[in-house]
Amino acid sequence: MQSANKPSDILRRHVPTLLVCLCVVQPIMDVMSFWLTELGASNTPTLILRLLVLALTVVVGFMLSEKKRVYLIAAAVSVLIGAGHVYACIDAGYRAPVRDLTNYIRVLQLPWTAISLITLLRFGESAYEGLKKGLVCSLFLILSVELLALVTGTEPHTYMDGSGYMGWFGNTNSQSSILTMLVPMAVTWLYIKKGFNSPIFWAGLLGGFTAMYFFGTRLCFLGIAATGLGLALSMVIIRRSDFKRALAFALVSVLFIALMPFSPMSEHQRLYEGNQAKRQDSIDKLVGDELPSLDEAGLTDEELEERKAQRIEELTPIYSFYAPDFVEMYGAKRTIEMYNYTDQINQITPARPMKLKFASLLMQDSPTSARLFGIELGRFTVNGTNYDVENDLHGIYYLYGAVGLAAMLAFLLYFVYLIVVALIKDARKYFTLDAAACGIALVVCLVHVYATAGVLRRPNASFYLAVILASVYYLVRIKKYPPKQGEADAEG
Repeated sequence: MQSANKPSDILRRHVPTLLVCLCVVQPIMDVMSFWLTELGASNTPTLILRLLVLALTVVVGFMLSEKKRVYLIAAAVSVLIGAGHVYACIDAGYRAPVRDLTNYIRVLQLPWTAISLITLLRFGESAYEGLKKGLVCSLFLILSVELLALVTGTEPHTYMDGSGYMGWFGNTNSQSSILTMLVPMAVTWLYIKKGFNSPIFWAGLLGGFTAMYFFGTRLCFLGIAATGLGLALSMVIIRRSDFKRALAFALVSVLFIALMPFSPMSEHQRLYEGNQAKRQDSIDKLVGDELPSLDEAGLTDEELEERKAQRIEELTPIYSFYAPDFVEMYGAKRTIEMYNYTDQINQITPARPMKLKFASLLMQDSPTSARLFGIELGRFTVNGTNYDVENDLHGIYYLYGAVGLAAMLAFLLYFVYLIVVALIKDARKYFTLDAAACGIALVVCLVHVYATAGVLRRPNASFYLAVILASVYYLVRIKKYPPKQGEADAEG
């Protein structure tokens, strides 16, 4: 009797409930963080809450794990990379270690949460069902928050120009990735469990697509296309008799894509292009036709250098206005050379390329240790402007060096390896609609990782990526599949 009441036994009985709660608490923490920021308060409470949730997840996973060596290896890798990063920061002059190390913990959430979730999913089908129920609850909670924000007139909008609808969530790229991961996973589970004619299934599908449509990012439209068309194709591959239902998935997706010209995304792009055209007109009036050409044909080296010097002199006021921190830190000459002497506003002002250039220059001016273990986060802020890169893989490299990037890629590629091996081994067995949904969510998420900084260093989004990775592991390494007809006959 006593053994049945041990903490580990109690936890085992409540694993499905714990997984539901882990999913449901994610959007709640996001809403809390949003309102703390809106009210001008510190986000320390939600930061502490996220750390507690992460710690609880890892502790429970470790207590229940029969493979504690995995946790010890992960701890060793985390500590070694963290120690190398601290050394590199000290080598360059550590400015704000607490903020920097807090950011490192955010990055660690992905691998540690995935490892812990895999442990919990080892408790079988009920645990996996709990995780999927949690994702469905999370999706409908997000949709409810977005609707409430709109109805109450407190919608913050996706873009600063007032276009797009994102609800009470603080980071555009993170929320975009969350929606595009959640919708295929949750909708597929609803389809499998509730059926094609279920109102809750259609509420999830249409609600999810509507949320992505009005969110207004290009990657949300990728999510709509990938979910609708990807699931439709998967249904036909798995069972041709599902053609009509697959066609419905595809048509709903096509309808939303066809309405793209009327979407907030298109409105934002029109406003942005108009604003850029006005900026370019002002630059053209300022430099006129006097900007020296750098066409090398017929020019000696001395003449070319002279023209470059003249061009730098003409462009300095423009770069001092549109890239003032670059000019202050690196000088007008180095900045203009980095931009290849351009006077085109659409090459100077876009944030993502600008931040990549800043990070490249910062790395060039950093000690050799930075190339291995990265640069302190605080060094990316100049005069109140944050130049932390907006691409996750670049961000991992610049913040944690080649060693940190290699570790992250190895971790992600391990799950890709599992998928490839499973499909090669027995595609008919492993290619289910559930697996297709995981694959769609993973692909769209990895596109977010490549194009934005909204996943690997954002705990709210990296949690859902951890869910996908744990689900992949469950489907190919843990789940017990019914034997094929021939195998069943042989066993009988």
